[in-house]
Amino acid sequence: MSKVTQKYQITIPVTVRHSLGIVPGGAVDIVKKGNEFVLRVNPIDGLKQAWKGKFKDKKSADEYMAEIRGDIA
Repeated sequence: MSKVTQKYQITIPVTVRHSLGIVPGGAVDIVKKGNEFVLRVNPIDGLKQAWKGKFKDKKSADEYMAEIRGDIA
């Protein structure tokens, strides 16, 4: 069981981190499902997958984001 710090932070146990592939700097999301909360690892990857194939010119989500950000290829 994890404790909550004064800054409302928790430590994810080593076994959970290894099992889910959580690394420092990695993105996680906490979502409510019914009466429970679920920790989702790499929520950005899920969003990319959801948007895959939605663009008429067949760009990937990464290519589209780079274009609208004005990144130089």
